[in-house]
Amino acid sequence: MQRFREGVHIRTMKAKRKVEEISKEDIQAFLKKNAFVLFTVGAVVVGIALGFALRPYKMTYREVKYFSFPGELLMRMLQMLVLPLLVSSLITGMAALDSKASGKMGMRAVIYYMTTTFIAVFVGILIVLIIHPGKGSKEEFGKQQKIEQVSPADAFLDLIRNMFPPNLVQACTQQFKTKYGKRVVRVTVTVNETLFNSTNGTQEVMEMTREELIPVPGQVNGVNALGLVVFSMCFGLIIGNMKEQGQVLRDFFDSLNEAIMRLVAIIMW
Repeated sequence: MQRFREGVHIRTMKAKRKVEEISKEDIQAFLKKNAFVLFTVGAVVVGIALGFALRPYKMTYREVKYFSFPGELLMRMLQMLVLPLLVSSLITGMAALDSKASGKMGMRAVIYYMTTTFIAVFVGILIVLIIHPGKGSKEEFGKQQKIEQVSPADAFLDLIRNMFPPNLVQACTQQFKTKYGKRVVRVTVTVNETLFNSTNGTQEVMEMTREELIPVPGQVNGVNALGLVVFSMCFGLIIGNMKEQGQVLRDFFDSLNEAIMRLVAIIMW
């Protein structure tokens, strides 16, 4: 117990000595180094305070949109840089590695991405089937919306299809998704009347129709991140193996990555 008290006393004296040694320059350096974090926390506090202060005024939807306009601009600028930052950073990183290391890392990244996405799709479908989100809401009574059936097998195949987009430009704005269409199937049924009438042995041919859902190719809006990741890793691997011939491309993507990072820093400030 005495040793524990001595240890606490020693630490207390050291902390007190450090506090006494803090100068004005140290405080300025700390504030300058952590200015971004401090401003972010301050903005969050101010936003929460404004939200609670303006709640009694019952602002209209248009007025709320005016308040959210600066945040919307920030998100749009950041989303603008996501795609070039993703491609340039992946290509630069893969080109800087040797073939064995990049091959292993690329394979691990693809397997990790596919595994986590497959788990997310499976859990999402399972939860939707269990809890039925939106069921019983007011909108359900006012307007019955058609719920699209989702097949786990088609979702998994779409994941693999999106790994290899046929058009890289299209992959920047759209991704593949299986949709379902109805098809009328005609079935010919032969009815043997001897089952109903023992005197006649005639047969009657009947034609019946039924509808079935069939998967059809479709597109949805959104960046095909998986396809761009696969392409960027393969492209960076090829550039890295080209040695001197790929030096120009490596320099280009290095410069592009640095420029995008500086743009992100400017936007965040």
